[in-house]
Amino acid sequence: MARGHVGLDIGSRTAHIAQVTPTKGAPQVTNFGGIALPFGSVREGEVVDHEAVAATLKQLVAAVKLKDKRVHLGLANQRVVVRQIDLPWMETEELRSSLPFQVQEFIPIPVEEAQLDFHVLEEFQADEETRMLRILLVAAHADMVRGHLAAVEAAGLKPVSIDLNPFAILRTVGSSSALAEGPEVLVDIGAGVTDIVVHEGGVPRFVRILVQGGDDITEAISSAVGLDPEAAEQIKMQSTAQGMGPDPTAGQAVADGARQFVDEIRGSLDYYRTQVGSASPLTRMVVTGGGALLTGLRESLAEATGLPVEIGNPFDRFGTKGTAYGPDELAQIGPTLATAVGLALGGAE
Repeated sequence: MARGHVGLDIGSRTAHIAQVTPTKGAPQVTNFGGIALPFGSVREGEVVDHEAVAATLKQLVAAVKLKDKRVHLGLANQRVVVRQIDLPWMETEELRSSLPFQVQEFIPIPVEEAQLDFHVLEEFQADEETRMLRILLVAAHADMVRGHLAAVEAAGLKPVSIDLNPFAILRTVGSSSALAEGPEVLVDIGAGVTDIVVHEGGVPRFVRILVQGGDDITEAISSAVGLDPEAAEQIKMQSTAQGMGPDPTAGQAVADGARQFVDEIRGSLDYYRTQVGSASPLTRMVVTGGGALLTGLRESLAEATGLPVEIGNPFDRFGTKGTAYGPDELAQIGPTLATAVGLALGGAE
């Protein structure tokens, strides 16, 4: 069997590892696990306590008995910028080398302080003589990237690539069928960061990173009823996005927080619809991440956006080997592993 690839997703509350091994058919998820990170060690997707994160990652590596220490790392936080831009056509290597000289006007980061990457969306003709490229430009603060790398390396792991988490989600749950009826929305809801991707047939058309997630609702509960974050999290998981739950005051906090979150998603999609090339109507939404498991959130998103909404699960597409978990447990675990699995799949490309 071919060597596997390991994806590492460092979220605001939890770190996940997934190992994907190529087979003759679809790749298989052959190892996975997650661990809670010390409170405050990662804020809104950015590592701020490198020693604490490194120590916790060591525990995770030991728990899943990970032998291959080469990992594919993902990023998504407020210090990552994604822009769709048009540039004169050039060969890929020439584009890569010239990028720093062409993109300063498009990003709010000094180019010399940024790590740059791009994804080619399409080639087109501006006129009869002008050949153009439309790309998704990704710019990240270099010091933030170095911080992530430092924590991972201190844990004894070897980062071999860095990817954008929204692209990982696209690999895991995005439909790449040529028969797709139109653009599809993918939403990965973490504790502190939510990733939104609109794509068509596997080609990303719009990416937005929201510094908002499940922790906003947890904090609202904590403030409303005077509970510590852990107790507030438990009440949240016993409540619904519509406010039903064990405590009326906490339930109202959940409903208000969920409503604000849904409004943010709807607003992002409204913005997408105003962009060039977004004339095709959206067809459906797939949600992943721990926040997707809030009871009733799927129904609230469907009502607000007018789209059918499904929970995305890597195990619906990729088999597993050697796990003791049954189908019901995998359905609960799967959405939280979507980013890690997608990062591993990126390593296999």
